[in-house]
Order: sequence, then C-alpha cells, then structure tokens
Amino acid sequence: MSTAVVDLLPLPPRDGLTEEQARGAACIWDATPLTTTTAIDLGEQQAADGTHWFPRACRPCTLPRAMQALQLHSGACEQCVDDYTQCPTGLALVRLVREARR
Repeated sequence: MSTAVVDLLPLPPRDGLTEEQARGAACIWDATPLTTTTAIDLGEQQAADGTHWFPRACRPCTLPRAMQALQLHSGACEQCVDDYTQCPTGLALVRLVREARR
C-alpha cells in the first residue's frame, strides 16, 4: 500500500495497541482476529521509538475510513477532480475502498 494512503488513514498510535494488533494478527481498530483472507495490509510502520510494526485491519473497519480519506483527498486534489486514475493517491484510495468492499 502506498505510504501516502496510509498517511491519510487515521492509524492508532503503536503504544496503544496489543501485540496481536501490532504484528497484524488482529485489526488495529477493533481487535478482530485476522487471517490472510480477511486482513487488509496497511504496510510496515515505524513507531516513535524506532521499532517497526505491521498493522492490518478488517474490511468493516477499513471501508468507512478509506471512504472518508478518499472523500477528503478527492475534494482537495485538482487531479482527482479531472481524473483520479492520474493521481497515485486517489487511485490507491479507490483500490483500497474496492478491496475493503470485497
């Protein structure tokens, strides 16, 4: 996933997560247990202390956040108004919304 897209999603701080959430075994927002089939990978992150963590989320939690990020981004992005497929962030957000809807 594009770093710009992850930056647009409201990820919780690493220090407030359980180990399962930090290593991607549970959703970062509601702690639902995840499998490779049910998880959406949000990419490797670096915490303030320099450690790396690997957030993943369930589809029901990702969809409203991705839709909100898409709405906020596309409303402020001139390229998205013309053609979102020409904006890497807009395109990545649309793909994330579609993945979350599956």
